[in-house]
Parts: sequence; C-alpha cells; structure tokens
Amino acid sequence: MVEAAASGLPASNRGVSEPERIGVVIDWVACSFDLFAVLDAYAFHHVPEDRDAVCSDLNGVVGACAPAVAQALADHFFPGLYELGAPSRGRFYNWRVALRVGGEHVGLLEFGGLNTIRRDGTYTARLELTGDGCRVFEASAGDDHAQRWSSLATALGIVDARLTRVDIAADDFAGLYPVQWAIDRYNDGDFDRRGQRPKARLIDDMGNRTGKTFYVGSRKSENQLRVYEKGREQGDPASEWVRYEGEFHASNRRELPLDMLVDPAPYLVGTYPVLDFVGGIGERLRIAVEKMMANCKRYVAHFRRQYGPMLNAMLHAAGGDEATLARLVLGTARSTLPAWCPRPDDAAQLLVAVLFAPSSEIESETRQVSIGD
Repeated sequence: MVEAAASGLPASNRGVSEPERIGVVIDWVACSFDLFAVLDAYAFHHVPEDRDAVCSDLNGVVGACAPAVAQALADHFFPGLYELGAPSRGRFYNWRVALRVGGEHVGLLEFGGLNTIRRDGTYTARLELTGDGCRVFEASAGDDHAQRWSSLATALGIVDARLTRVDIAADDFAGLYPVQWAIDRYNDGDFDRRGQRPKARLIDDMGNRTGKTFYVGSRKSENQLRVYEKGREQGDPASEWVRYEGEFHASNRRELPLDMLVDPAPYLVGTYPVLDFVGGIGERLRIAVEKMMANCKRYVAHFRRQYGPMLNAMLHAAGGDEATLARLVLGTARSTLPAWCPRPDDAAQLLVAVLFAPSSEIESETRQVSIGD
C-alpha cells in the first residue's frame, strides 16, 4: 500500500454527485510517417528526385540534402511556425533537426538510416513535439483547439503516420483533486485493471512544498499516469495547481489513433475511469499564466534574498538621488533575459505586482523552498 502524509480532502470532493469538469491538453506528441509521401507532395524542394540517391545520402555520413528534407517536412506539418536547427547526427535515425521558438527547443524532426524502414518497405521519418511545442502549435490557431489538431491529424494521416507517444494532461488549478486524493483512490483499488493493481511510486517532498509526484504504472508499459503538484514544481510553494498527466505509448498490441489529438479527454478517462472529472479542452492561456506567476514569485524571492543587501548598499551609494540610483541599476543589467520570461512586456504587470508586494509575504511563501537551494 502506498503511504503518504495525510491531507484533508476538500469538501467539494466528498459526496459529489456531478464532479467539476477539468479540461485536457495535448502535452507531447511523437510519431513516425512515410518520408517520401511528404517529399513527393512537395516536389522534393531542392532534394534529388531519385529516391535511391536521397536514401543513399541520408543513410551516409554527409547528409547533403538533410536541410532541404527537414524544410520540406516542416513546411508540410507546420508552415512558417518553427525555426529549424542545423542537422546533427542521431542514434536510431541518422539525422535530427531541432524545432525551436525563440532559440528554445520545442521538438525534433528525424530521418535517415537503414533501421527506419517498416516491414512493408516504407521509408520513415519521425516527428516529436514537446509540451512547449504543443503550446506554440495551438497558439498559432487562437482558441480553436479542434481545428488545429484536426488539421495536423489530417496532415499526418495522408502520409501514413503512426503515433508512438501522446501525453494528455488535465490541470486542476484549484487543487480539488490533490495528490493525496489519487493515492487514496489507488489504495481503494480504483486504478486496478483486470483484477491487477499496477505498480505505483511516490516522490515525496517531505513537507518542504517543492512538489510531490505520484506515478501509477511503469513508463515502459503502454501507459503511465503522473499526478504532481505542478505549481510547486514551477516554484510557487503556495500553489494548489495539480496536474494529471497520462503518457500513452504504441506497442505491437496497440496502436494510438490519430483521433487522440482531436478529442483527447475520452482516452484519458477511458484508461483511468476514476478520473471522471475530466472532460473537454483545457485552458492553454490559464496554464501559461499560472506557470509565469509561479516562476515570477520564485525568482523575485531569490532576487531579494541574494541581492537585497547589495541593492541596499546601492541606495546608500546613490545618496537618495533617483537618477544616480537608476544609473547604478542600469549599469548592472545584462542584455539577456531569464528563460521563464522571454517576452518581459507580457509579464510587466505581474513583475510590478510581485516586486512591490511586501517582502515578508513573498519570503514566507518560499522560505521552505529556499532550504537547500
């Protein structure tokens, strides 16, 4: 039996006849597809039309046509959306090309190599989108989740794509279903399948509010559920945000249907019926705001703790003159931005609100997190 420190279950979870619906988002996608089905559709775009010549080049150590191949793949699935990195050597596939946004890694395109041919002779390539890659992909279509993912599912379908991994995440921002709720349901047998109880594992933060994670199932199996305190993981110890994330893998016994991308909630609930509070599409904007809030509070607290005394010295050095103080601050600023805040204008009001909050309020929320930092 999995044990954890007791935490009171919210009243809203006791005897609820109609659970509150929590929307889901796609948080990871990986698939293989017919490489030449894409190249044929794009008339090879500066790639030799001789398939044997393309295969020979991609299977070798030069890969002269790798940049053009990567561009054709990106144009087919995500026209103009991601930046492409330079081709580099891969492992299973000979070549890999990173997908980036603002210099940040958000996915991969992989192709080439003798081990990438299916039994029917299809010469495959591979696509992968991380959680950030999925977020950027959805944002390019506004709020129309179904249309965007339906378009991708169609583009994948016409090139005989086979999903190999899909992550589906449900975000409980209010903490109505905390980690302890999932542990209790596991101990009650609500995650049992065919009379068998799956393996489970708990990573406990031992009360320091950096975030607990509860795993149901093995990552090597066809599916695994992760339940974790997402807000605290991001750096806000006061956050109640909990994420339920199902990781699904294809196998010789099971294929992952492309419909998972268009209507993911039934697949998460179908695998874990106890998650009957899940339904519909999640709020990407809300996720982004909560993530930025957690990071902002964390870094402001660290800034005050580490550099507060130095700022006090700078105030004394300025002698109360605001212009002098401004020059001192500008003289210490760097041209780079923190990874969590690539567009400071988006976080301007949040930064001002947190920076001008009483320092005791911010520090009290992060005191336990700072231990061991």
